[in-house]
Amino acid sequence: MFLSVKSCKKEDLILVAQEIGENVPPTAKICDLKEIILNSDEYKSDPDFVKGILENAVTDRKLQEEFELEKIKLNKEQEFELEKIKLKQQQ
Repeated sequence: MFLSVKSCKKEDLILVAQEIGENVPPTAKICDLKEIILNSDEYKSDPDFVKGILENAVTDRKLQEEFELEKIKLNKEQEFELEKIKLKQQQ
């Protein structure tokens, strides 16, 4: 399951484990999270469902990261334009 979902991060695994009703210890490592998920009743009864949750978690995280990067880029462009205006006014 984890091999088919590339670029899976710890935060994604935590989300999946919580979504399927598992308790996640605060000190859990990636290997612990994988074990929790693979040994869960939810995964044993419907692995495709759990895989879908993981795929959605990864997709949502990537979209959020792209959104944040775009926001940073726009802010930098706005700052640059503002600096250009200030420089023009000083001349």
